[in-house]
Amino acid sequence: MKLHILGSCSGTEPMPGRHQTSLALETGGSLYFLDAGENCAYSSYLLGIDQLRTRGIFISHTHMDHVGGLPHLLWNLRKLCTLSPENQGRMAGRTIHVYLPDLEVFDGVYKMLLGSEGNYETVFSLQPHLVQDGLLQEEGLRVEASHNLHLGEPAPGERWKSFSFVLAAEGRKLVCSGDFRDFSELLPHLSGADLILLETGHHRAFALCQELKDAGVDFGRVLFYHHGVEILRDFAGELALARQVLGDRVDFAQDGMCLVL
Repeated sequence: MKLHILGSCSGTEPMPGRHQTSLALETGGSLYFLDAGENCAYSSYLLGIDQLRTRGIFISHTHMDHVGGLPHLLWNLRKLCTLSPENQGRMAGRTIHVYLPDLEVFDGVYKMLLGSEGNYETVFSLQPHLVQDGLLQEEGLRVEASHNLHLGEPAPGERWKSFSFVLAAEGRKLVCSGDFRDFSELLPHLSGADLILLETGHHRAFALCQELKDAGVDFGRVLFYHHGVEILRDFAGELALARQVLGDRVDFAQDGMCLVL
């Protein structure tokens, strides 16, 4: 299993050498995207990741720094097929599943694709799914969603709009926080995780490390991502503070980083 950091930045102003949040997970011969911030298609392609193995795209919430690259990613998959008969054969009849907590956003993305060249005629199909609490996918990669309070509690009759994900494959467990409000929202899911991905766009890394330590959670490593300006202004200093709490089990994500699990 390989985890690629395509974008490590939150919704800050543009940062040199960093793009907004997106991860790519390779497992079982398939490829999955976790969030789709700007340039995720560009970054994954230049890293040599085979986009034509894409089976699923999971969006934690539909803020632009997590979904702004989705139209181009889906468009690029079509473009790769139109450029090569071999690619058409690989993708013919395939379904790419797109999971979002707001299907109106998918409708908007699809309208953009229809307005591009070729009316988005493809040899594969797109299948949107609504992200809700519980199991989203089980074949190959098990993905379970759990709502968090990043976007607040929904009004009566409305749905939760922000989620964290627990992923399991090849005997490994990953927890991807998405954007969240309070550490307690994640705590029930962390035990036994080989890798915990925690966002720093709304939190200080060393404070979350202390909460992990105080909770006595059994985990392998923690990787902080979705960096806000507070982290980026003093990257080395913030990392040193976090490592004072949890040692070398802690790292900060960089664009282009690849972790083998």
